[in-house]
Amino acid sequence: MPDTDGKRVYNEYEHMRSLAILTILIFLFITPETSFALEGLARFGTKSDVVVFLETAVTEEEKSKGLMNRPSLAENRGMVFIFKPARKITFWMKNTLISLDMIFINRGQIVKIVKNAIPNQTTTVYPSDFDITEVIEVNGGFSDAHDIKAGDRVKFENISDIDYSTMSKLMILRN
Repeated sequence: MPDTDGKRVYNEYEHMRSLAILTILIFLFITPETSFALEGLARFGTKSDVVVFLETAVTEEEKSKGLMNRPSLAENRGMVFIFKPARKITFWMKNTLISLDMIFINRGQIVKIVKNAIPNQTTTVYPSDFDITEVIEVNGGFSDAHDIKAGDRVKFENISDIDYSTMSKLMILRN
């Protein structure tokens, strides 16, 4: 009798182990395309209720991959590309499966918006036209839906790679 119970316990263990492995495999092979490692957020203008949770792209590898091969993007999600020092840059939509708005920012102020960039093509490029410090990519139509425009301010929170503390400050010294 103990052998039978031992085999039953062993079979239950093997069954649970198989389920655990299957769950891990599903997570590894399905989720990466649709999940985000959220780093921080952006608030647009004086509309503090317009918030986008952001994944960051800081390294050249992260910037070149961007939002490629993602079948969808939640409404309040996006990616911020960080450029140090500020410079003119050009984006394209190679292997990007969804339409995007590209919001070009220089030190917290929107300088240009590309709306509804065409998915999965390389013939059209999107230049910044200005020196920029960040680009936020969100779903196409997001800017219009939330009345976001050039000249608006963007406040970043919880993103250590975005720091404007080196901005010039007027100081009044008294003798």
